[in-house]
Amino acid sequence: MRCLFYLAVLTGLLLAPAQSFAKDQRNVLILFSDNQNWDDCGCYGNSVIKTPHIDQLAREGTRYQYAFATTASCGPCRGVFYTGLQTYASGQYGHPHGAHNFRLRPHVQTVFALLDKNNYRTGMIGKYHLWPEDTTIDFQPKVGSYQVKAMADQAAAFMQQESDKPFFLVLGFHDPHPTSRTRPEWGVKSPEPGMPLVEYDPNSIEVPRYLPDRPEVREGLAGYYQQISYMDAGIGRILKALKDSGQADNTLVIFTSDHGSSEPGAMANHYDPGVHVPMIIREPGLPADKQGIVSDAMVSLVDVTPTVLDWTGTKGPRYKLQGRSMLPTVGHEHTPGWDDVVLAHIFHEVTMYYPMRTIRTRDFKLIWNLEWRSKYPLPIDTLSRATWNETLRLQEPTLGQRTVKKFLFRDEVELYDLKNDPDEVINVACQPEYQKVRRELSEQLLDYLKETDDLWLKQYTLPISCDATAENQEAEYKPLFNGKDLTGWTLKRANRKGYHVEDGKLVCPSDGGGFLFTEKEYGDFSLKFDFKLTTAANNGIAIRCPLVDQRPAYQGIEIQVLDNKGYPKKLKPTQYHGSVYDVIPAKKGALKPVGEWNHEEIIYRGTKITVIVNDIPVLQTDLADIKDPEVLAKHPGLKNKRGHIGLLGHGSHVEYKNIRIKEI
Repeated sequence: MRCLFYLAVLTGLLLAPAQSFAKDQRNVLILFSDNQNWDDCGCYGNSVIKTPHIDQLAREGTRYQYAFATTASCGPCRGVFYTGLQTYASGQYGHPHGAHNFRLRPHVQTVFALLDKNNYRTGMIGKYHLWPEDTTIDFQPKVGSYQVKAMADQAAAFMQQESDKPFFLVLGFHDPHPTSRTRPEWGVKSPEPGMPLVEYDPNSIEVPRYLPDRPEVREGLAGYYQQISYMDAGIGRILKALKDSGQADNTLVIFTSDHGSSEPGAMANHYDPGVHVPMIIREPGLPADKQGIVSDAMVSLVDVTPTVLDWTGTKGPRYKLQGRSMLPTVGHEHTPGWDDVVLAHIFHEVTMYYPMRTIRTRDFKLIWNLEWRSKYPLPIDTLSRATWNETLRLQEPTLGQRTVKKFLFRDEVELYDLKNDPDEVINVACQPEYQKVRRELSEQLLDYLKETDDLWLKQYTLPISCDATAENQEAEYKPLFNGKDLTGWTLKRANRKGYHVEDGKLVCPSDGGGFLFTEKEYGDFSLKFDFKLTTAANNGIAIRCPLVDQRPAYQGIEIQVLDNKGYPKKLKPTQYHGSVYDVIPAKKGALKPVGEWNHEEIIYRGTKITVIVNDIPVLQTDLADIKDPEVLAKHPGLKNKRGHIGLLGHGSHVEYKNIRIKEI
């Protein structure tokens, strides 16, 4: 018995250090979703989607309002995520698989390799999507990355392994990456036994503003939501396995996504739907008053590897990382010095070269499109989706809040006032009042790119100021005004002095005006023209209007032409430029300063009217939605199917040119 007693004591002494180390060890668990927008979780304010386990993680940790992928493309993003380097520095310029063949530079070390040197067990379950394969990863079972239950089971097996080493484990989910690019195969690809499958009603979903509200879009979002809820159920199983392993109290948990959805305007873009991602960090041991915090620190996926190295006490590589540890921001609503992020994109797939460099603050975003003269190349996932194909089939002029033309052909520099324009539609890069902001952000961006040795600076130069570009004529449009005389036009309300032609411009003088109509009638059309306002100018464009001497805004329809800023009288919302006068208000902010030429397009198809001013959609409306009998009685012209196009002068100087039309 005495021998057994001594043996027990000896065994206890031998085990004590290992147990003590296990208690103090610092593990890391990363939960990495695929193509998930930042606000598509319950904890981020989405009232439809069900994500109880992600929401619980947010209640126990820190949720970031301003977290960003530096590149909205799977392979390059993972190069950033696992190395702490921007894509131009890591060498993972685009996708690694198949013909694309991009790969990390030979000297670049992943976080797995660095932790291996620090005596960590490392595990990678699911989607890795990086090349070359990291041979230092200890545990990398073959399991489908859509099989969240199987992934959870593998995670449990890894965490329950008996070992004196701390662990670093990443689960790369394939959800909610779309399982199908065409209807009707939305939703979870391969449901597993015992896993819940949440059904979403497409009609209950609020379509985000960057997408058109059409049936195929709603169906796609319902399937996308189902995938997220399915992944959330898997996350619940993984977090339970972590708790059951006894390691939850010494494990840093990070949940985030590689980038936004694969819909048009998101994947491979630097607009927020592409790069704004969820980020939750649960650090064990924080007091209760530090849990459930919402941080306004601006962070990005380039900060993940430095955070892991900081938490684990792991030495970094010989070269300098381009992110920084997020641990000082955990548990704090505001952390000084975390006020901007820099994003960089080069390729999606090998045929899709479109380098972008971006700096984003809470209030502004500046995007530098290095190959801006090229047509924007849609990634294959987006190109094949029903959303894009239906937009083309229907010949829709807009995609959400942005014109299709501007989506495909972009300005060299885009600057957005995010407080006033969260949809990133009104490019203020050339507006005089934003030149100081443009210069400051440009200089900040260039300083960062120089410091991090961006090779693309050897070929491209970021313009600090803007140069005006002329509007191209389009052959398929027929001119309504020949630039010489008023052939094809007829004047009504002729008691006014009318219009005249001067230097190729059709001029409504301040002492003239009246109603100048086309002799021909039009039904569905696209009307394009350039116009220049004077201070307080008031004019209008009549569409589908009869030849009248009075009330064209009521007998037909008037699209308002007005100097919004200089007009001396108080305006109703339906009187601003671009509005259907007295009926439907237009968005403000698209007009250039008085004295500069503006470009406008009015598209009238069926009952739908779209007004685009300087490439910004200021009005998108369907007259069929107007049900108010008083409005319909006051405006009988809303029902007109054909009519004349006219210029409605109101005694102020306005000039027009390049007036042309395409009948649809």
